[in-house]
Amino acid sequence: MAQMIRVYISSNNLSKQTGEQARFAPLELVMKTVFGVLLVWLAAGLTHAEQMPNWDADPIGPWVEASGRSEIHYGDQAAARVRALRDALENASMQVNARVHSSQVLENGSLTVDRLKINSAAQIQDMVVIDEFAQDGIYFVQIRAQVSESQVCATHIANSFRKSVAVTGFAMEFPGQSTLGHLGAVDRKLASHLVSRLNGLPGITALDANYMMLYQSSHSAPTTLTPNNTLTRAVDAAEHLGVQFVVSGIIRDLAMKNMDAPYGKKSDRWLSKVGLKKEPRDRQFVFDVYVHDGYSGALVFQSRYSAHGIWNAKHHEKTGFATARFWSTQYGEQVYKLVTRAVDDLQQTVQCQPFMANISKVKGNRIYVQSGASSGLRPGDSLSVYRTSEFFDREQNAFKQITDTKIVATVKQVQPHFAIAELPIRVERVNIQQDDLVIAW
Repeated sequence: MAQMIRVYISSNNLSKQTGEQARFAPLELVMKTVFGVLLVWLAAGLTHAEQMPNWDADPIGPWVEASGRSEIHYGDQAAARVRALRDALENASMQVNARVHSSQVLENGSLTVDRLKINSAAQIQDMVVIDEFAQDGIYFVQIRAQVSESQVCATHIANSFRKSVAVTGFAMEFPGQSTLGHLGAVDRKLASHLVSRLNGLPGITALDANYMMLYQSSHSAPTTLTPNNTLTRAVDAAEHLGVQFVVSGIIRDLAMKNMDAPYGKKSDRWLSKVGLKKEPRDRQFVFDVYVHDGYSGALVFQSRYSAHGIWNAKHHEKTGFATARFWSTQYGEQVYKLVTRAVDDLQQTVQCQPFMANISKVKGNRIYVQSGASSGLRPGDSLSVYRTSEFFDREQNAFKQITDTKIVATVKQVQPHFAIAELPIRVERVNIQQDDLVIAW
């Protein structure tokens, strides 16, 4: 019969019940020591693993590797590095969500036009530089980037700069519809309400310009003055107000569906239980929003927003637009939700655009930028420098053209409303002048 072995563990020592136990005690102690070391090693490994990025599975998006390159101009490796990183990030976003557009034109059996355009709707969420070096006048970078597929626009190199936006007044297509409830000031108050909502969002500085109307006629908005979706007055307004974008719009509809519909009462719910229903006092709220680039006048966004709700305010009641009484109505609640959609779209549109600012002065190897700490600029920020020029089409319409100088300026001093940046060369070498641009992508 096999002998039963029992081991008792106390705070003092290990009790040995048999002589055979004494013989195996050293082995048992060795096993415990080895087991303890393994536990410490495993815990350290788990701690190290928690600190490392999870490359394989991430709910935000996959991690991909990509490379980029750029020529080194004027011996400026810092500028070449920025362009190489931008190239690598674009290549990374293409791996996740690339869109290909192809168009071909045949004339008399011959291919005369063959266009292929590839872009991406992915967004870079995070990035790690694996390797970088300069060789034979070329700067190379190798990165690992986390790319999200759920974004509308591609932000290759994210920045925290605040872009300036001016919101002008909203012309009414049918002013007579605003008399019910005394909503005549909606053309100005809608703009003011948008400004207050936008200024609570990151990355935007909104200016209230509700006194300014861009459209003489609401029927041809937003391109009333020039063809090709440009609006000269938007450029003039942007220059006058000192902003990068101009938001404008038209209020299309404020009408009641049926002016003779009866007012709602508390007893209506009992009538509905027996199959009797009143026609609701339904009122429309429809408006268009346009966003123009202040430097070129190009239309970068437009959308129509439509909602309806119950308007039970009395005919003689001076409700007013955007008042506490207005928002308390069921109609006001629907309008508030509608404006929220517009605010979200405006924020997304502005975030998808690069940060741009004018050069107000040049001297030696320094440029003075018409944006400062109020726009989020900080010492050490890198800004690409672009030349501006005008050209005219066959109809003699003037257009602004920007040309990349391949130079990156480094911000050295920042004041509230302007900044001073230095170039690797003197401004005369590439003819940088006042009213040229700096851009941060």
